[in-house]
Amino acid sequence: MDPTQVGGSLKVDRELGELGELGELGELGELGELGAMGAMGELGALGALGGIVPIPSEPTRSRRIARVGSQAMNRPLTALFAALEALLVVGVGIGIPLVPLTLMWAFQYGLQIDYVVFWRGAVDVWLLGHGADIAFVLDPLIAASTGLPGAGEEIVLTIAPLGFALITLLLAVRAGRRIGETEHRHVGHIVAILAFAVLSLGVTLTALHPAATPSITQGAVFPTLVFALGIAVGSEVSRRRDRPSATRVTPPRVLAWIDERQGRLRPAVMLALTGGAAASGIIMAASALAVAALVAVNYGQIIALFEGVQSGVLGGAALTVAQLALLPNLVIWAASWFIGPGFAIGTGSTVSPLGTVLGPVPAVPVLGALPTGEIAYGFVGLLVPVLAGFLAAIALRPRLVRAGLSSHVWLIGTGLGMGIAGGALLGALAWVSAGAAGPGRLADVGASWLQVGGFAALEIGVPAAIALLVGSLRGGDVAARPPRWSDWPEDKDSVRPDAGDPDPAERDSAASEAAGPDAAQTPEPHSPLHDSAEEKPDAAGPDPAGPKPAAVEPDAVTEEIAIVRPTP
Repeated sequence: MDPTQVGGSLKVDRELGELGELGELGELGELGELGAMGAMGELGALGALGGIVPIPSEPTRSRRIARVGSQAMNRPLTALFAALEALLVVGVGIGIPLVPLTLMWAFQYGLQIDYVVFWRGAVDVWLLGHGADIAFVLDPLIAASTGLPGAGEEIVLTIAPLGFALITLLLAVRAGRRIGETEHRHVGHIVAILAFAVLSLGVTLTALHPAATPSITQGAVFPTLVFALGIAVGSEVSRRRDRPSATRVTPPRVLAWIDERQGRLRPAVMLALTGGAAASGIIMAASALAVAALVAVNYGQIIALFEGVQSGVLGGAALTVAQLALLPNLVIWAASWFIGPGFAIGTGSTVSPLGTVLGPVPAVPVLGALPTGEIAYGFVGLLVPVLAGFLAAIALRPRLVRAGLSSHVWLIGTGLGMGIAGGALLGALAWVSAGAAGPGRLADVGASWLQVGGFAALEIGVPAAIALLVGSLRGGDVAARPPRWSDWPEDKDSVRPDAGDPDPAERDSAASEAAGPDAAQTPEPHSPLHDSAEEKPDAAGPDPAGPKPAAVEPDAVTEEIAIVRPTP
């Protein structure tokens, strides 16, 4: 027999040949099928004799190749890979402000200024974007030109351009997913976080200067926390992608034990968190659209402010990067506007649906898109969080019913829980987006996290509870909760959902017993299908050897029909 035919005749699952030497023989078996002519066929025979020649589908092959690549990375290689991922995230974050500053140093200042000044400026911007405080001391001439009270004293900047933190978070999620595909994922995650902390501390120490002094503790901790959050999210995404293979082997008894212990509280809390996050996402999406519309409508005024700064081409590029970093802040402030409290651009100013009161505004061109004066029908914006809570509750209500949370207490509690979760999330976003942007009245910029969180909790939670109750009052709870394992008795005669279809004879017998004795007294019309040789009386009498065992025991319905049938 041809070796390639032997290799092709045995189609055994590839999973048996994925680890160790078996995986290598599986590779040889695949080569044997691909190379039916020549020496490759003999390699296929080797794989066939090992019993591991598969014909895999394309997704199976890709998963196997990924696992083989991860197995090639031992612990030292995984640690090195994770450290390089951390270095890449830090390099990209600092490189974004460093590139335009380097161009300014080369072309606008003609390489006449020490480059360390621009390096420290890029690091300060990166640290500020992650929430680290930076203390500035302006030159006396520059402080006098600003005209702001207290400009000559030490100025502590606490407002964070969240665009840099967002970039770090997204890159960390990507790094967490890539490290999660390796064999030693936990080692990689720990090394990546530690390497990022060391790098963050190092760049913070290089930026220390009497004119601009970042907080060493905050510079080392805050960026690391953002990176660790992204690593955790990426690791969870990678773990969920591999979860189906793990859940198939989980014993049902374990799931039953977990279900009995945690009851209905766990799904209620999870659905409340999901609903609060969904409502917050709807509000943030509406806020992003509002900011884009304001920028498009006020584009001429923004360009005029750009020209008034007179920063040149390279300075304008650096200013554009700074404004892009402030876009997440503007979106969060727009969300606070929709929620009701609004935000402030300096002490004594307010921007809310009831009206806008502004004083001196920093020379940031994008702030030219802020609404001015009273806005007609501005209170209509308050419907955004109300509708967000209502829609999120409607979308999640079928899951509540399937989880057995259809009583009014559970519906109201889950709806209010959605409000608490959404209010906490939006309040946290308002807190990280606010801070001090300069001396004097500029020490108060942003939204009040307490007001935003409280108003959002009411505007999301109350409509969500109403939406959940409306479906209950209209009789919408038609979806039954799937039975839990603990609801089924341990009797051996009970049928569980996974027992498959019962035997037809047993099903007929169970139906007859459920019908009661009245069903047996109702005769059915005679059918010639009942005239079989097995039902006719034996004329020869009983068998001396005794009765023969019947292959299939007749059910109760058949016996009753045989009794009431008239004798021919």
